[in-house]
Amino acid sequence: MAYFHTGHRSMLVHGSLLAERIVSKETKWSGDGLYDVITLAESGEDERREGVFAHLLLLSPQEKHKPPLFRICLQDIEICDFVSRHREIDLMSFFTFIMTHELLHIHRFSSGIADFFESRKEDEEAFVDSLTRLLLAKNPLTGLKNVLTLLDKVEAAPLYSSTKIADQGSHFHAYL
Repeated sequence: MAYFHTGHRSMLVHGSLLAERIVSKETKWSGDGLYDVITLAESGEDERREGVFAHLLLLSPQEKHKPPLFRICLQDIEICDFVSRHREIDLMSFFTFIMTHELLHIHRFSSGIADFFESRKEDEEAFVDSLTRLLLAKNPLTGLKNVLTLLDKVEAAPLYSSTKIADQGSHFHAYL
């Protein structure tokens, strides 16, 4: 059982900044003030989820005129265990993938494209996973190909449409 240490945290910050830049560039959206990130070490065992690398919480605002805050709860143990079992990927690239995925959820929920409380979470997950892979393919970073290749082996990627993935009027052409 492992929690993130100082070196991991600096990679998390760097990966988060890359993910923010990619999501902002591709969706013309800014997540400033809409979310925060905590790790399992900070949140405690009540936020632990097995089998996922992160999960989202929707927090009610302290003041009624403010928008709700999304909290990304990273699962230190799951992430560290996965990376230790798969030495072909680096942690910074993996953080970039995880944060891009979570920020796309926040973009979709905060802009009303998707409903946080929707009961069909599998459809949202499949769509966001496809969109994450597409945006990361459009914005290649060293190490991400290894992450995507490994994730395709571990769990089958969602089926890609031969047409387009449309997201709030923007079109992301899929050549995958």
